[in-house]
Amino acid sequence: MKRLITLLIYILILTILLIYKITADDNEYYVNLLQYGTDSDIVKAFSQVHEDLGSSVNKKALEIFQEKHSERVYLTIVQYIGLVRLQKAQDILLKELSRKTKHDDYREGVINTIGELKNSGSLDALSEIYNKKQTSIRIKKAIIDAYGKIGNKDIEVILIEIAENEYEDKELRARAILALGEMRSKESINLLQNVLLNTYEDKILRMYAASSLSKIGGESSLAALAKVIDDEIHEVAEYAVNGIAEIKSEDGGDILIRALRSDYDKVRYYAILGLSYIKYRKAVDILQFKAEYDSNELIRKEAKKALKVIQGTAEDQKQAVTE
Repeated sequence: MKRLITLLIYILILTILLIYKITADDNEYYVNLLQYGTDSDIVKAFSQVHEDLGSSVNKKALEIFQEKHSERVYLTIVQYIGLVRLQKAQDILLKELSRKTKHDDYREGVINTIGELKNSGSLDALSEIYNKKQTSIRIKKAIIDAYGKIGNKDIEVILIEIAENEYEDKELRARAILALGEMRSKESINLLQNVLLNTYEDKILRMYAASSLSKIGGESSLAALAKVIDDEIHEVAEYAVNGIAEIKSEDGGDILIRALRSDYDKVRYYAILGLSYIKYRKAVDILQFKAEYDSNELIRKEAKKALKVIQGTAEDQKQAVTE
């Protein structure tokens, strides 16, 4: 028995050493690649990386910005920095915002990574770029996305101002509404409800308002979302029903049953998903009808799946009671 235990320990130690050696070899390869590889080699290798390669590689990666390379290399390393959340890169990224480029691709990549680092110290630099007249809509949208990821109180005020400004570009207002949802902004709930229920607002704003409202308000947003499940703009109804489904609340069950009578296929589809999530037993009768007679084949299939989930749960509960 002692021999077996000793052997197992020996095997475990060898395995750990082997893993360490392989990892060390990999790290050395990437360090050498950054030092000696061609631009194409670096781009190809780092485009396939999905994990932190360690401090030695990260240190060398940051030194890349002091050397002359193609913009593709800089962008690839910027994306790697975002992937591993390399906080040491913050100052470098802010400096990279001023690099002269022919296209917005690189600047957008830098801004996206700044957002991933979630460092509020970048707010002034991002706001300065946003407020310049020559800044493109594409870059402004990237900045708004970064605001949402950083998500502090100062940014919340900025995003609400953008979202409620009727004279602002609608794409930017829509992006701000989504960002408010991502950062779970309680202060924006009234604004989002007003946008959702205002039939004069552009549909993309109302759609995104439904999505963000469901993320922020949860069950408290059900009443507002329920008001638009029959909206004439079917995308608004679709987003509202999807939001109700994602809340996964028993209180939303009756609303989702109502949505199953919508003329719009996607509304019915998301309603079925929601009823399946919450295993809403009151929906069995209408789901049986939809499973048999709905005009859309996909919805018939989803209704059958939902019935199995709901009825299976009911059978399990009966069995538990009898036991």
